[in-house]
Amino acid sequence: MLRHNPLGLGHPYRHEPDQRIPLHPIAGAPWKVRACTDDAVEAVFLHLLGDSETTVSPLMRIGLARSEDHGPYGKTAKMKLTDTHLAEAAARSGEYPDEIAWEISLPILDAYQEITYWLENDRGEQTRQCTFSSLVWSVDDSGFLKQIGEFSAGVSLGETTVLKDRTNQVYRIQSSLPLRACDHVVGFGERFHSVDQRGELVDAIVYEEYKGQGHRTYLPTPFGMIIGSDYGFHIESSTPSRFDIGVANHNRLLFEVDIVPGQGECQIRAFSGSPSSILSQYMSEFDLPKNPPSWIYGLWGSSNEWNTQARVEKEIDKSIACEIDLGVIVIEAWSDESTFTVFRDAQYRPNNGSTGLTAKEITYPADGAWPNPQKMINDLHARDMKILLWQIPVIKEKGEPGSYVSAIWEYAINNDLVVKDGNGDPYLTRGFWFRHALMPDLTDSKVRKWWADLHSYLVTEMGVDGFKTDGGEHAWGIDLQYLNGRSGMEMNNLFPVGYAQTFHELMSDAKKDGVTFSRSGFAGSSAYPTFWAGDEDSTWEAFQASIRAGITASASGIFFWGWDIGGFSGALPTTELYLRGTAMATFCPIMQFHSEFNHHHVPSNDRSPWNLATRNSDPEILTIFREFVEIRKSLIPYLCVEGELAIASGRPLMAGLFFDYSHDPEIWDVPYQYMLGRYLLVAPITEPGITTAKVYLPEGNWRDFWSSRNFAGKQWVEVDVPINRIAVFVHHDAPDSISGLR
Repeated sequence: MLRHNPLGLGHPYRHEPDQRIPLHPIAGAPWKVRACTDDAVEAVFLHLLGDSETTVSPLMRIGLARSEDHGPYGKTAKMKLTDTHLAEAAARSGEYPDEIAWEISLPILDAYQEITYWLENDRGEQTRQCTFSSLVWSVDDSGFLKQIGEFSAGVSLGETTVLKDRTNQVYRIQSSLPLRACDHVVGFGERFHSVDQRGELVDAIVYEEYKGQGHRTYLPTPFGMIIGSDYGFHIESSTPSRFDIGVANHNRLLFEVDIVPGQGECQIRAFSGSPSSILSQYMSEFDLPKNPPSWIYGLWGSSNEWNTQARVEKEIDKSIACEIDLGVIVIEAWSDESTFTVFRDAQYRPNNGSTGLTAKEITYPADGAWPNPQKMINDLHARDMKILLWQIPVIKEKGEPGSYVSAIWEYAINNDLVVKDGNGDPYLTRGFWFRHALMPDLTDSKVRKWWADLHSYLVTEMGVDGFKTDGGEHAWGIDLQYLNGRSGMEMNNLFPVGYAQTFHELMSDAKKDGVTFSRSGFAGSSAYPTFWAGDEDSTWEAFQASIRAGITASASGIFFWGWDIGGFSGALPTTELYLRGTAMATFCPIMQFHSEFNHHHVPSNDRSPWNLATRNSDPEILTIFREFVEIRKSLIPYLCVEGELAIASGRPLMAGLFFDYSHDPEIWDVPYQYMLGRYLLVAPITEPGITTAKVYLPEGNWRDFWSSRNFAGKQWVEVDVPINRIAVFVHHDAPDSISGLR
């Protein structure tokens, strides 16, 4: 066996053991060729075609084949595997079992040097020929980078260079913007590692990093705001882009954008003004979100182990017994997990996959997991609760002949509804989660309509209120081909936007005031609320990362955002961590708890307050959680007003202090503080063992939310924060209805 895949699998952060490095070699820089074989192969040779002869060079055997992280952009620590279903899937996903890797380092190339090579092993097996010309960096003297709009006074683009081939087709572009000593940089989508990106390397590539995201993110945007110099920018490209924010040069923000060869130009849109003005200008490039329904501000509850009707109803009964009002139930493990359209154990006659089922075509056995889901939904609605069903944007498997999933699989392929790979074959997903699934091209309107129709009866007949649009990061590789003729380089980042759009179009057509609950996205995703921060362990470090994610997501237009209180995976949170997380979530756009599947081990690892109270042998959890839920209920009218205002003004519902106090240097010393709406300053407790909090109050006059003590602004204050409190201050301009919230 001999394999060489020049472009690799398309993973944005790793090199494969059988690829070319880099994918497009550059003149004056080193390059390598790698290959994989079985263990029986004893030698591999590179045939390099020259002007008059072919040279043959041996590759070095480098051991068992494995992928490896590369950097510096986005590099993060390896994830730690724990006893969870996702971790197990990751552990099982090795692409190269028992294979051997080979490598050769090759001489530096001349400008525009043309290379043809192929590989051969000692058994005479050969790869196909690969041909390329080296690329060259040169000054952009043709104006390939176009600026739209104006930056603030004194700000201009630096010298621009382009990476091009001998025919002048551009593959990459580099330029820069100035940074003053006092500047801070925010934006770039949801970021877990820092609020201020000054001194960081970040990129705009949609990626699923299972827990401990570091610099990687589900929801990037090529948009940034420079606080101090009062300008912003948006690179109007969906291709991967990378940003060096004062690392190589403390006084410059360097950026690099991948370009599809043959693309006419790259545009950067310039903004100036206040942070709210800049964000509003950026968001106006896309559809603005509709004001979401008021019920999103209630308490959300879910667990992957609430996977039967009896279990869901049991947990709701527990919430009622505990006097904790749940407003939204998210059911994750509800479907057959092949079609993601039908409740598990349901009985029906499969159709040909061209349309969805209707409710009357489906029956539910009394001894099944969901004996009467319609009654369950009706009962939830009667109790003023909403229901969301979990989704994934793939066709998981081909299925057995005659099955519904088989019909959907075949219909999608036969009617050209799927993303394809570089060979023109249906693309099978390459990541560890739902590996080798089929991916409908949800960037295409007719595919969105078909996919929505498969789910339509759930909304139009059964009354489901929305969908948890999980995943969305399954598109890997610049070789992918979408129905609009564009490649994965342009379209992979846009796939999660089309995914959420699909379900919003479904609910709009059904005249349903519903939402999606997404973790992945890109520029334009702000049009499709709501969002959550994705997968995290139950640790203080993950809590801190989630707050940073919320502030940065909000600064990038993602206004209706939440996270899993106390984390959702690994060891259960301590009482202190759980209640500190509950307090913060009370003063956050979305308040929700969730738990990862744990194989129904006993005792349960649910993160519901009633289970935490039992597991931690601490009934105080219920008492305090109940108090925070009551406060949350009193906040809902305020959140409704402030959420609608956020859409109109560009000032986020969860706004970092730089939105209102951008020229106060002290706000950067409190990265976890933020404003909830215009009048509530929130300072979460993010470390254990804290009973008094040191809080910075910006300009203005403030009142302690709990004690009603008044404080002047522009000073640090210390307040008591027992376990049933969080530091919150009310701005003096707040109307009486806000001042009397508690």
